[in-house]
Amino acid sequence: MTRLKNSIYSTFAFVLLPFVMLGCLSIAAQNTVRVDGGMTETFEMSESGTGAIQKWILPERRSISRIEIHFDPIDPLKNMTVYARMGEDNWRIVKAVKTPVRTSPYIIRAPLSTDAIRVVLSSSIGMIDRIVLYGAESSKSTE
Repeated sequence: MTRLKNSIYSTFAFVLLPFVMLGCLSIAAQNTVRVDGGMTETFEMSESGTGAIQKWILPERRSISRIEIHFDPIDPLKNMTVYARMGEDNWRIVKAVKTPVRTSPYIIRAPLSTDAIRVVLSSSIGMIDRIVLYGAESSKSTE
């Protein structure tokens, strides 16, 4: 009986393997490119004076699938909130991180369409060096 079960499991795994490989291949085939060309950065202190607000403004609205936040890992990022601008003064939270981030780059995978990213650090420790935005390749080259 155990031998029959093992045979069924092996057959099932062998039949399922090509479908899994095709699924991974389609994901790998998607062309993800940098979409942060022409981006400008602004910096300001928070109202309390203990943190920082950094904004990266794109020249036009772009589809983004991944945000890479680069920083010096010696000074971890604490109490970080990442926003995406959805309208004129409408910012949506993409990710709020309360624990210290010690690995650079910190990667956020979030499909969105925006023309600006804002990162608010509520702690005076840590500073973002740069961000890199990736998305699907469009008809216009933005790299």
